Amino acid sequence: MSNIFLSYAQADYFFAEMLALKLQPEGFSLWRDMGSIRAGDDWRQSIEDGVKKSLAVVVALSAQAAESRYVTYEWAYALGMGKTVVPVILSACCIHPRLELTQHIDFSYPRSLPWSELIDRLRQIETELEPDGPAPASVAGPTQASSIDDTANAVLAYLNSHGYTMASFDRLREKLDPPHSAADFDAVIASRPTVFRTATIKGGKPGLAKRVP
Repeated sequence: MSNIFLSYAQADYFFAEMLALKLQPEGFSLWRDMGSIRAGDDWRQSIEDGVKKSLAVVVALSAQAAESRYVTYEWAYALGMGKTVVPVILSACCIHPRLELTQHIDFSYPRSLPWSELIDRLRQIETELEPDGPAPASVAGPTQASSIDDTANAVLAYLNSHGYTMASFDRLREKLDPPHSAADFDAVIASRPTVFRTATIKGGKPGLAKRVP
């Protein structure tokens, strides 16, 4: 039975319950945070373990989810792992630029909920990963919590050594070894929200900035 990781805000609990019911008869199990792990010190490791063991990550997007640093960390980490992320729109919200170009499934119309479309998409992902060998290798970049921490430290060291307060993802890719993807930097920002924030560099380029104490 394939695991599906659900990234969602606690306010969208009803959707999580319905998704679990819909997936079970289709041969999928749902991994989700029931609210207990975030109170402890190991919530990040629990999230990362759940992502690693999952076939794909479904992100339930709503106004609450868009503002949640936990949700942002979950899908950004999944992208850094090379996992397929399936955005599901529950209600109007500000969608992060990293997810805007990803094909989403619209659940914002209560009278026409596309459960079959979501199930078909998950089956497609399952089929793509099943052929003769192991699953495709993940994209280059951090694949473990320690790697994300190493990248965060490298970014901070680069900014400090040059007296910069911000840098574009393109410049960081050029200066850091090995090179990283934008999703890796998103994961770094999400993992250290008190240290970094997203930034738009001159020319509209995505980047990150140090938070000023």
